[in-house]
Amino acid sequence: MLDRINFRDFGGEITPDGKKIRTGLLFRSGVWQRINKSDRALIQSLTIQHVVDFRSLEEQERSPALLPGENKVSLPCNIDQSTRDRLKPLLFKRHADERIMEVIEGVYIDMVDMMVEPMAKLIRLIISPGGAPLIIHCRAGKDRTGFAAAMIQWYLGLDRETIMQEYLRSNDFMNPRLSKMLKRLRIFTVGLFPKGNLQAAFEVKERYLSAAMAKVEKEYGGIEKYFLSAGITPAELDQLRLKLLES
Repeated sequence: MLDRINFRDFGGEITPDGKKIRTGLLFRSGVWQRINKSDRALIQSLTIQHVVDFRSLEEQERSPALLPGENKVSLPCNIDQSTRDRLKPLLFKRHADERIMEVIEGVYIDMVDMMVEPMAKLIRLIISPGGAPLIIHCRAGKDRTGFAAAMIQWYLGLDRETIMQEYLRSNDFMNPRLSKMLKRLRIFTVGLFPKGNLQAAFEVKERYLSAAMAKVEKEYGGIEKYFLSAGITPAELDQLRLKLLES
């Protein structure tokens, strides 16, 4: 059903100190471009209050998210065009997968700074009265959305291994689509399109999120200071923990 848009609750995990991230409050997905009756019924049952879109304004205008009735919140992180520009000369080159992964790693490193303001606004929305349940999404629901979900889980105390496992679940959504994409590309390139390039560009990989987390630690001093640098107060962070954690 909603696995076609990488939809899932990113609560439910247990932190090392025994607290559980509440379910039913935070959901993540790719962009909603088709909605059927069962989708509508599910969204209504989840009582979604807000839909947060991390795509650039250009992406939003080009492909509007079809979630009628909910309050849409635009928190753009404009990595789309710059990523395409960096990848375009590499995608059709043989043995370019490592270089492509370096490019995506760089995108994640850049995203740390670019997501400071969107993360602050997201946190304030989550803790506001009537702010959640909410959905966060970008285009495929794997990079900008994956980063945001991981940062929240990290602050709530989830261990890195579990954060990474949840982040990598987006490959369950991406891999069937990559197979179809590869078939089409190989028709156009007479079977010569390098499979590894496609996987490097469109799968999520541990090294990508690890690079972002390393920058948060090195340049901001950790996840709490990262959020504080955005203007979030210690009291607001306490509210976030109270809202999202249960004993």
